[in-house]
Parts: sequence; structure tokens; C-alpha cells
Amino acid sequence: MKKQFHRKDVADIMDSVARTYSEFNYNGHMEELHRLHKDAFEYAIAAGPHKWSRVHCPQRRYRLMTTNVAECINSCLKFARQLPMMTLAEFIRNMLQKWFHDRHAAARSMHHQLTDAAHLVILKRVKKCNYMTVNPVDWNIFSVKLKGNQWTVNLHLKTYTCNKFQMDHFPCSHALAAARERNLDFTSLCADYYKRETLIDAYSVPIMPVGHPFSWVVSSDIAS
Repeated sequence: MKKQFHRKDVADIMDSVARTYSEFNYNGHMEELHRLHKDAFEYAIAAGPHKWSRVHCPQRRYRLMTTNVAECINSCLKFARQLPMMTLAEFIRNMLQKWFHDRHAAARSMHHQLTDAAHLVILKRVKKCNYMTVNPVDWNIFSVKLKGNQWTVNLHLKTYTCNKFQMDHFPCSHALAAARERNLDFTSLCADYYKRETLIDAYSVPIMPVGHPFSWVVSSDIAS
């Protein structure tokens, strides 16, 4: 949006409409975008809201709003791209070998059921619970109030009226307030994605050295 229309106000609204969890807020932001810049509105629609809108994404995002892995790799290869092809390939393999080792070691050193990053988010959200009023509706459903606003949390279905709980698969502060009312373990409300064991598994297969070409075992059909 910044490159296409060179307007910060348009980019700011686009950021809000992309990140919102609510269909109601999405529609409101899109109406604002349409009033501000019709071409930007049509550009966003043509790009496909399911590709950039959190509330319309057909897959789980797990709180992430970027899939820009390719650009991250490119930045790491800024100077290595000048190397000969085989040297570049070995550079990439060696880089990934180090990344997998370091991340696997870091994951194994964590002391909580959740990853360190997820654990810190939980701690920050728990602090907000002290300012909330929680009223049970039944064993699983709770009304949570804060500053005149009211939300409904279902701990069994892991849903919340603003959609944040069910879309992130990670408890918001209102869900944590309800869970504390029932003395539930907060970890039980988190998807496996956020857990330490999942992170360990993600980096459990090491990237092995390939050795010198003279040591390679090449099948006859490939060699020919």
C-alpha cells in the first residue's frame, strides 16, 4: 500500500483492517478505506482478503501476520549470492545446520511447558486479569467485564466473542481471567504450536554435512 499509493494514512488503515479479529471492525475499516481512497480499496479487494486479512484467512495464523520467509533468507544471503553455485549451496547448508542446532539447543533449555515467547505473552496478559470482573454463566461459560465492556468466554469450546481466542488458538486476557476463576492450567488452553515440545520437534532432525564429493555414494544410473 505504501509503495502503490505513497500515503501513510492509507497504509495505516490497511494495517488495521488486516489485523482485526472482528468481521464488524473489518467492515468498518474497509468503509473508511473506501471513503479515503477508492483505488486503494479496490486494490485491496483485488488482492484477495483471504490472503491478507486475519479474519478471512482460511488457515491458522497463530498470531503471525507475515509469511515472508523468502525475504528473510535473501537478507542472510546478501553477500553469499556472489559466490559460485556450489559454494553458495554449501554456505546455505552450513547456515541451516547452525540454525537448527542453535534453535534445538535453545528449545531444550526452556523451563516452561510453553515456549519462552508464549510464556512471556501469558504473563503480560495475566496482569490485565486483575482489572476484570468475571461472572460464571455455567461451568464453562463466563461473562467478563472491563470498563463497561462485556465479553463471553467459553472455556470448553475455547471461544471468545471477539474471535481472538479461537483464531489465535491462544488465550486472550479475558479467557485467562475466566480460566483463573476455575483454577485451570493456562497451558491447557494453548495449541500445541506454542508448546516447548513442539519447538523441540521442529528442530529435532539435524542438517548433516555432505562431505567431500569423493566420498559420495552415487548410484550407477545417476553417475551415467
